[in-house]
Amino acid sequence: MINKMINFIKKAKEFLRNKKVYLAATIIILQALLTYIEQLISFNGLTDFIIWCKNIASNDATLHLLEGLGLFGLRAVIGNKTAENKTETKN
Repeated sequence: MINKMINFIKKAKEFLRNKKVYLAATIIILQALLTYIEQLISFNGLTDFIIWCKNIASNDATLHLLEGLGLFGLRAVIGNKTAENKTETKN
């Protein structure tokens, strides 16, 4: 039983090896999208929607969405740089 748990933990660690940042970014993006949905549901009329659209750049959900997308981009750049370094050392 303990060996099965150890094997499961090892497999989970292998699966998450280079995916932790992507998972964190996905969670941040999903939270932002849920905030958008919550805000959209709470509108009382078209005027609220128009005001929301005008102020979307200063919305906290927009900030979180951009943070999540930034994490995706940063991780992709780091992944590409490390992949380039591995191919250079092999050659």
